[in-house]
Amino acid sequence: MEFDAQAFLDRYAKAYNDRDPEGMRTFFDLSDPRFAVFEDFTGDLIDGDGYSAMLEAAFDATGRMSFELLRCDAFGGISVLHAIQKVVFEDEEEGIGEARIRATLWVKTGEDVPRVVSAHFSAVPSADEECGMDGCGCAGHAG
Repeated sequence: MEFDAQAFLDRYAKAYNDRDPEGMRTFFDLSDPRFAVFEDFTGDLIDGDGYSAMLEAAFDATGRMSFELLRCDAFGGISVLHAIQKVVFEDEEEGIGEARIRATLWVKTGEDVPRVVSAHFSAVPSADEECGMDGCGCAGHAG
């Protein structure tokens, strides 16, 4: 059976939107000693135990998550997914906001159940955010 990357991401978003930390944990191979996640807001490489604890916070989340799959490449039992993760927040005082996050996931697909073994999440800079690399041409450069 071929790995359906968008369906995988949609199921993960559903677990988040249902505030189901246990369901979210099933998407990650937290016991694999190679497991690692880098999230730019922490600046740390997070192991399985640490990430399992972080997923518990989803129970208190207020946003709605979705993914836009940009690309999926298969490498013999591993698929690398590049996606934009979107989380829409509603707040009585601040209204509606959206977080856009670049997500790169390494998913083990050669086993019965596909599971993430490594991931990198980082915020997408806003169009008006100035790039610190002096005209490098990136999307974050406003000048």
